[in-house]
Amino acid sequence: MRPTDRMPTVGKLISAFGLAALGWQATQTVKAIWPIEESFGHFSLFTALLGLLVGWWVMGRRIGRGYMAALGAGLTGLGAYLFWEFLLLSFYDMIQRSLDLRYDGPVEAIQGMFEIAFEYAQNIYYWPLIWFLVLGAMGIGLIAEFLTRRLR
Repeated sequence: MRPTDRMPTVGKLISAFGLAALGWQATQTVKAIWPIEESFGHFSLFTALLGLLVGWWVMGRRIGRGYMAALGAGLTGLGAYLFWEFLLLSFYDMIQRSLDLRYDGPVEAIQGMFEIAFEYAQNIYYWPLIWFLVLGAMGIGLIAEFLTRRLR
């Protein structure tokens, strides 16, 4: 483990705020293309906070190793962000459904959680959004790498 893994760095800061902004904007797009009328509540705030955490802990740790590694860091950060977002949102929805007594047991509830996550993934299968996320995450990685090298 490098000493900078525990310290705040410019790369972590840029990655965190960049992924939070990317998540916020992606959420606005998801709200517009979602197939059913739904109240999203604090969905935008949740995704921005998750982007902040994943950007700091996952993506920010991989910044400072070169520009090609920064592209990979952006994609890794995006993958981790989407994994945790689908997992946490489907877990929340599963808990809501289980409180409505829709499941007969815990195994059925966990299976339902994965079905919910798959349903969410199908609902956001929208190529402009996918390209926005991929290119945005790679751009954030490059910007964070550039500023890390520039401000050393």
